[in-house]
Amino acid sequence: MGAELTAVVVGAGWAGEGHTIALRLAGVEVVAICARRKEVVQRVADRLDIPEASTDWRRTLEARKPDIVALTTPAALRSEVIEVAAELGCHLLCEKPLATTAQEAGRLYRLVRQAGVKHAYAATHRYDPSVAWLAELVRDGAIGTLWEMEMRIRTGFPRPMPWSWMRMLASGGGVLNNLLPHLLGIFERVTSGQVVRAMGAAKVYSTKAPVVPDIHDFREWIRTGAALTPEQLSALEWRPCDADDAFVAILGLAVGDRELPCALAHGPGQRLPGDRTGLWFYGEQGTLFAEGVVEYSVFRLARGGEVLEPLDVPQRLRDALPQVGDHVQNKWCALAREFVADIRGEPHDPYLTFRDGWRYQQVIEAIRSGQGWSEVIADLPQ
Repeated sequence: MGAELTAVVVGAGWAGEGHTIALRLAGVEVVAICARRKEVVQRVADRLDIPEASTDWRRTLEARKPDIVALTTPAALRSEVIEVAAELGCHLLCEKPLATTAQEAGRLYRLVRQAGVKHAYAATHRYDPSVAWLAELVRDGAIGTLWEMEMRIRTGFPRPMPWSWMRMLASGGGVLNNLLPHLLGIFERVTSGQVVRAMGAAKVYSTKAPVVPDIHDFREWIRTGAALTPEQLSALEWRPCDADDAFVAILGLAVGDRELPCALAHGPGQRLPGDRTGLWFYGEQGTLFAEGVVEYSVFRLARGGEVLEPLDVPQRLRDALPQVGDHVQNKWCALAREFVADIRGEPHDPYLTFRDGWRYQQVIEAIRSGQGWSEVIADLPQ
């Protein structure tokens, strides 16, 4: 394994815990965790047995000089940390979205590339075993040449969720910033392609949200929102919010020498009986249907057929994913495994980087703008 690597985690929410566990599984010593509120970061450090709980990330990075810095704060709080970490020569593991704008994401990508440090982007649902299975099926011609892709997600009529950074675009919130990177990573892995242009529109349906005190972890945000009664909701302060919670989009993916069209729709509304959430792959010899949002049950409809055939994910692909927690944690572990192996100069599979975070932010802005087709720049000039 070589000399032990060290890491500092910046951010003490769900992702901070997830990155800590993932880095440790990859053989990295997490020496400190940083967050703004002393009582929160100390509680998390104690629970995860991290030696230092800090409210001064700059002092901690300069004192510790870790090999790796994991960034798990909202996107709006990351730029300065990345600048300091890169100057110190730290490798960077960053949650999605990379930044709140494509311009800033491109600046951060340029910065880490010039610094010569390694960088990973945590749109991690591409590691789901069902995604690996879909990629094998498409690659091996299970439906012949792939013609088109389509995805539909309907969320029903969700209850109001507590106000948080997730409800504000300026903080990096919204469904485009926080779900679409996962979907783009999945689409690109399954097709072995790359998004080259995009268009669409985004919608804000929830323009205000209730303020619930003392919620820190995103999991608490979900549980609390689901449990609030109408009486409790009416007694709370409500704040305005502007993060998108619905979108439609058309993407073009370069696959070899052709462009593959992909249509997406995500938003509230009740599905018709029998209508299923998922991803359709249309090919010359049939259709693959992946039921789910980011992890799937896979079916095939043969050309001219009438019955969906289940195609169970092989156990070998399930076994390839680390098994230390829930499906979210295990995928963080998969990314950390490849990233740390790369840092050590060991064999590893490809992983997403700040370049992908920048590309995906371009797609997000193209959809949000509603201005028609926008080309996605693939890389910065040398």
